[in-house]
Amino acid sequence: MKGKLITVEGIDGSGKSSLVQKLGERFKEETDKQVLLTKEPTDSWLGDSVREGLKREVDPLSEAFLFTADHIHHVRETIEPALKEGNIIISDRYSDSFYAYQGTTLQGELENPINYLTDLRKDFTIIPDITVLLDIDPETSVKRIKHDQIKFENKKFLKKVTEKYNSIANKDTNRFIRINANQEIDQITEKAFQLIKNQLDL
Repeated sequence: MKGKLITVEGIDGSGKSSLVQKLGERFKEETDKQVLLTKEPTDSWLGDSVREGLKREVDPLSEAFLFTADHIHHVRETIEPALKEGNIIISDRYSDSFYAYQGTTLQGELENPINYLTDLRKDFTIIPDITVLLDIDPETSVKRIKHDQIKFENKKFLKKVTEKYNSIANKDTNRFIRINANQEIDQITEKAFQLIKNQLDL
């Protein structure tokens, strides 16, 4: 039986990583399936290259290709095998982050960045079965970020990313579950878990 790919999306400070961990615990407790937690950028050397690039002034198109190389490796080495084994996969960021963030960095560089980026990946990706989008105001998200900020972590930029996320989600309402990220993590987890479980019939 084919597994399920669940992705968790949202701007920095929205609580994605915490939700991924909590959802992983719930699915391990309440289903008989193996659960795999993963993320993008990955922990591979390609993911390390992406993180290094985020610390530097890299050309935005070059940066997009770095992200895509890491994504292809992720899909082929992690996602596809786990799906074939029937696992539940929960990924902290995936292609929608790429479209929203790199679509913003490429604004003005390309006529339609999201279309370009979607075409770039279409033959090398797997569309998630369901995506949880955590909604949060950029000002609140920046206040939550405690570590040294990278170039993406400022209100002006995150506002544009939020607009991109909204545009993507509005075009694919069957796949996206939107949840207010201002709630307590346990409330968010319970709501996300029940909606995912019902929608995917797990």
